[in-house]
Amino acid sequence: MSLPPRTKYGGASRKLLLAFDIGTTFSGISYSILDPGKVPEIRPVTRYPSQVHVGGDSKIPTVIYYDEDGKPCAIGAETLKEGIEADAEENSWSKAYWFKLHLRPKSEAAMADRDEIPPLPPNKTVVQVLTDYMKYLRQCAKIYISETHGNPFWKSLEDEVLYVLTHPNGWEGPQQATMRQAAILADFIPDTAKGRSRISFVTEGEASLHFCLSNGLAINKNGDDDSGVVIVDAGGGTIDVTAYRKLSDHSFEEIAIPKSTPPLDSGQSYTITHSAFGILGYFQGAVYVTSRAKKHFNGSSLVQPSISIRPANTWIE
Repeated sequence: MSLPPRTKYGGASRKLLLAFDIGTTFSGISYSILDPGKVPEIRPVTRYPSQVHVGGDSKIPTVIYYDEDGKPCAIGAETLKEGIEADAEENSWSKAYWFKLHLRPKSEAAMADRDEIPPLPPNKTVVQVLTDYMKYLRQCAKIYISETHGNPFWKSLEDEVLYVLTHPNGWEGPQQATMRQAAILADFIPDTAKGRSRISFVTEGEASLHFCLSNGLAINKNGDDDSGVVIVDAGGGTIDVTAYRKLSDHSFEEIAIPKSTPPLDSGQSYTITHSAFGILGYFQGAVYVTSRAKKHFNGSSLVQPSISIRPANTWIE
């Protein structure tokens, strides 16, 4: 059985839902217009300010340049402008990238090599950087939705927008609290109980599962409760591995971690890191692979190749 059709929205009034996927290297925005009695449709934001190609990429770099006074000079798609690196060097701008990794749980931080994670710009905390980036994403969503559906549409719904924020498997209360704090500082919501209720969190593993189901993946097609699926989200900073099976009521439950792994609690999803398997870097994201490849070649006596480090889809040339 694949994912059943989406149900009609049962709310009493129209709502706008914005979903922000802030990745280590790239980020994206989706939205849905919730009309009473209608089936919601998920739509991506495919156009951002400063993009060369209109209607191009749905993802933009998770990067911010700050000037010497700590003010953002270029964010997201703006950091892809031709000559931006020369401008940054000439004006002594600081670059914030991979800053999401500063949010990771302490236990996970102990596993990773701290010197592989770039420091934050001077006098900046991870909450401040995340706040600046979230402000930018919301502004991008506002511009795109206003241009697509009309400014009156956005104006009528902007004060009651619902938000969904994704995060890696294994991130829990402390990380969600930090992200919620940044959302409040970014003026997503007021700092009230009602305002905080407008923010929901979803793990990247669960989001990946629903994406796969929406695009034709079938689980338990023959009614066999022993069938399931393993979702591997190979991201820039982490690789999330989660196993699911489908129940008769069309809900899903996570399958226990295989016995070949270290003794972890079953029924939960985890961000698997290299220390969990004793294999350096094997279960860390692309940014770690590139970082270690650069260190390896820089310390090698062989003819060194050109290594290009990019904020997402990191590759070695």
